Amino acid sequence: MTSALERLFGESKGNKIEREFLEQMDAYYAAPSSGFHDNGIARKFYQQKLAYLKWSPYPDDGFITFGASGTNQCDRQVVYKYGGVKVEKSPDIPFRGRQRRTGSAVIDFFQLDLLHMEKRLGKNIKFKMSVKENGEWNFEDAAQVRKVFEYDGVKLAITAKPDGIFDYEGQQLLFEYKTKASGLVAMNNKLNFKGAQDDHLRQVTAESLVFGIREGLIVYESTEKPSWFSDFENKNVPKTRKTWGEDEPVKDLRAFYFEITDEMQQALLADLAKQAKQVYSKEVPTMQVEMTGKCGFCQFVNVCKSSLSDEEKQSLFEAEHRYAQSQYAGKYAHKNLKNYLSGVSE
Repeated sequence: MTSALERLFGESKGNKIEREFLEQMDAYYAAPSSGFHDNGIARKFYQQKLAYLKWSPYPDDGFITFGASGTNQCDRQVVYKYGGVKVEKSPDIPFRGRQRRTGSAVIDFFQLDLLHMEKRLGKNIKFKMSVKENGEWNFEDAAQVRKVFEYDGVKLAITAKPDGIFDYEGQQLLFEYKTKASGLVAMNNKLNFKGAQDDHLRQVTAESLVFGIREGLIVYESTEKPSWFSDFENKNVPKTRKTWGEDEPVKDLRAFYFEITDEMQQALLADLAKQAKQVYSKEVPTMQVEMTGKCGFCQFVNVCKSSLSDEEKQSLFEAEHRYAQSQYAGKYAHKNLKNYLSGVSE
């Protein structure tokens, strides 16, 4: 059904929010003044950051606490993580450390820029960082809230600290920001095909449960930028690597509006309650093939492999053999399974 807004303006609310956010960002970064931070705003920003550089443990109420950004972990990882298994620490490929550093640095400056927009662009800007009653800006640690839920007789807690909570036309919007190091073309191709990532939507679903705010934006920024000048006519640059179209650069900033439904919240609570129940009962779930899609960032892979039963090993190796003989050989799911089975004796 077409909304009154769409009938009147030919634009949905979500599309309007996405467009207005990107217009505000482009207006700010095109302005010469965006290269200079106001000392007063910057000082308050860093003082707020400094105030939260401390250890703040969760209340000792016995309930498992899920971080909103960690609600997409597999069942086994959750049991290991909250069951007292020691995290595996090992050297990583150096560029990954630099990539993590880049992402952390960019979000800090992006938030600082957001706080400058009213001063640089005027009071009529659409998106402003909301301010708490104590005068702090409402983002990250200052915004963090932990809330206890009960689902199907299981109690659990969710803690959330969004990258920001915006004031927008009389309502509040959740804001999550993600950097992408895959390159401009790769980022846009993936976002054009699938939209916002499923794990990021789970994160904002968890945030919606904690804050009671159901709408917001997930914003993606590529750390690769278009060539300073157009490379469209440059024959030395392959078509698949060009960072300019015929008339304009490839987009390095994308915004996706979301609206969280009751069904999304209930589905997430059901998953978390199942995982919490397994943690409370110290029950390590059976290893499933689909779980191997989440092993890349897991810090318990070796523990997981070493605890496989003979039946689990047989099931996984049989699945790998079926993959190898099917049209999915060498595809994403098959690669994940093969990587997991590396070092596991058949």
